[in-house]
Amino acid sequence: MRIGALIPARMGSKRLPGKNIIELAGKPLLCRTLDVLLESGVFCDVTVSTESPVVADLVRRRYPAGSVAVLMRPESLAGDDAPLAEVADHYLDNRPDLQWAGLFMPTFPLRRAERLREAAAAIHTGYALRVQAVRPEQYWDRDYYFPTAGGFAPVFAGFPNLLRFSSTSYMLWRRETPQTHAMRLGYRLGEREYRLDVKLPETVDIDTADDLALAEKILAGATYRQTPIVTHVLGPWFVQTPLGADPEAFLRWLGPQALADPAQPPLILQKPAPPLFTARLVSDLPELHFLNPDAQAHTWSPRYVATANTAHCLPVYQHSPCWRVIPRDTPLHCPPTPIDRSRLGSPVTAESCLLPAARVRFLEAMAGEPFFRGTYLLEA
Repeated sequence: MRIGALIPARMGSKRLPGKNIIELAGKPLLCRTLDVLLESGVFCDVTVSTESPVVADLVRRRYPAGSVAVLMRPESLAGDDAPLAEVADHYLDNRPDLQWAGLFMPTFPLRRAERLREAAAAIHTGYALRVQAVRPEQYWDRDYYFPTAGGFAPVFAGFPNLLRFSSTSYMLWRRETPQTHAMRLGYRLGEREYRLDVKLPETVDIDTADDLALAEKILAGATYRQTPIVTHVLGPWFVQTPLGADPEAFLRWLGPQALADPAQPPLILQKPAPPLFTARLVSDLPELHFLNPDAQAHTWSPRYVATANTAHCLPVYQHSPCWRVIPRDTPLHCPPTPIDRSRLGSPVTAESCLLPAARVRFLEAMAGEPFFRGTYLLEA
């Protein structure tokens, strides 16, 4: 199998200007991706797609033409909203001899060559049509909310499901089956897909200065992992906190008014980590349904779907997986009863399942408290 590697590297980033060539521990992000691709020995072609003479010059100065090629984009693919799928098509149109392609954003600096070799081994069996990285987290779909009049409404309607999440750190596909094209051949989206179970550092995506600082610490030897969670029994509540945090201090921070009604516990909302749009909705969960079109627009806004630019995503919040107050006496803890699937997929009004704003606290407001621990641990 002839496998090619496409590295899209524009210069138009607004949140972290010039991020594709910004230096991380003395090496441009773009070069960190190129170096691991070359080290793997997997690819017969490694190409940087760009509209920028600055990026092209950097590549040509640092790599022999026989090892890394530069493909200049047409003007139609040079802007912020250039669809990534069209950038990939442009690459393959210029590489007619490739049987497989991989897309590797330069903003993932902690990829590993052995992971790419694992992907190649799956490809060479002939069974796989796609290879996709999968993150370690699993979270409940019922823990996601979007803002609406009067408070917050759940993104999904239906039965509680656990979500796995993809990472765009590793994405490879057979030439004939980009995106969801395998479904046109009669395959379900998850069929003939090999999943790379990646470690958390490999999923670090540089989008802000904080992300860059995190990657620097990991490269310097820090351990990055999910925060262990402990469940405490306090009065009428199960209280979940990160290991080592003081649960009573957490309840004092919430205050007696928030805890007055055990049937209406407070929720701690945070920016989703990882982002909800990377959830493997179709391949894992055939009966997962959005609450209504507004909820779907907040998860996959049309502009995001067209461009794959996360700057176009609408707000979504996640109930913190680390900080929770759960009633000990709740219908969810009763024995399961028969379920009715007859209304699955029917739109539900946000008002009928509204979470009032008064019940919501935000994780960022807790961040300055002495007892606070985050969703992930960074340990020297």
